[in-house]
Amino acid sequence: MSEQSVASGAFARLLLSGALLGGVIHIAFALLFYQGGATTMAWVNVGSVLVYVIAGRLLVAGQVGWALAAMALEIVGHAVLAVRMVGWDSGFHFYLLITIPVLLASGIMRWPAKVGLATLIAGIYVAMDWYWRRAMPLHPLDADTLRHLHQFNLVSTITVLGGLTVVYVQLIRDAEKRLHRMATTDHLTGLMNRRSLVDALEREQARRLRKPHPMTVILVDIDHFKLLNDTYGHAVGDWALQAVAGVLKKGVREMDFVARWGGEEFLIVLPFADGAQANPVAERLRETIRTIEHPGRLPLQLGATLGVAEVGTEEDVEQAIQRADAALYQGKHQGRNRVVIAEAALI
Repeated sequence: MSEQSVASGAFARLLLSGALLGGVIHIAFALLFYQGGATTMAWVNVGSVLVYVIAGRLLVAGQVGWALAAMALEIVGHAVLAVRMVGWDSGFHFYLLITIPVLLASGIMRWPAKVGLATLIAGIYVAMDWYWRRAMPLHPLDADTLRHLHQFNLVSTITVLGGLTVVYVQLIRDAEKRLHRMATTDHLTGLMNRRSLVDALEREQARRLRKPHPMTVILVDIDHFKLLNDTYGHAVGDWALQAVAGVLKKGVREMDFVARWGGEEFLIVLPFADGAQANPVAERLRETIRTIEHPGRLPLQLGATLGVAEVGTEEDVEQAIQRADAALYQGKHQGRNRVVIAEAALI
């Protein structure tokens, strides 16, 4: 999922919230005008409700552009018609103000188009104010009804703007969280990716400098992974990666770090654990990986070779990872499916 698609999805959900609010408000208008004897305006509002229903269905179908166009045309057309019918003092022109920030927040148009449409709507508002503020409406209402209608429209406009702002802020926050997960998580296994683990290791190393504590790294490599892919296909290979990732994630503490390091390799970092404490953890993970069964009962058995290296007191983490990698390849040459403890750091 790209950054643009995340933003587009957030804007679609914003419009869906707006369509729901618009439909509810126009149902209230239809009842209000019907009770006041303005049956023409009542039916106009029924038509507006149908427009918002159609806009909602378009949004669900992913037709964001058409939904935005339908909602914008409804708001502008309804405001112009209502002001001409019952007068400027009814406050229906307030709703034009809602469309301007929504258009500018849209991610489906380029800025020249957005600014142009927003300017057009602002021009319509100014023109209505110039020509119809003192014009006689086609369907005059009594003073009390007009005053109540004005207050209702004012409160509704403020409510809609406030509600859409709250929804938009929350959607942006959710989108930022999704983008952060996309940037820091391996899309296949759901584990940390290499980049995010490197950042976490830098923070952990800084913490070790302030307050020394043991730390151990475990490098895990799935045995015969290429043969697995060649024999059963990449779909089974992906399943194997996900299954092993699940075992690794469940088999360590919440404070530990587990990442897909690359290809069929995983890296586990155990803060506050020395080599003696990490070795049984690695053995337990190796044994658990051997128990994984394919849900389709394919005749395969997974295995993994693990290299364990305790980070030296004055050693860089990258050096410990290199020692764990050397231990892992030693295990590969010794027959795989085993845990190998790396030689102690020289510094």
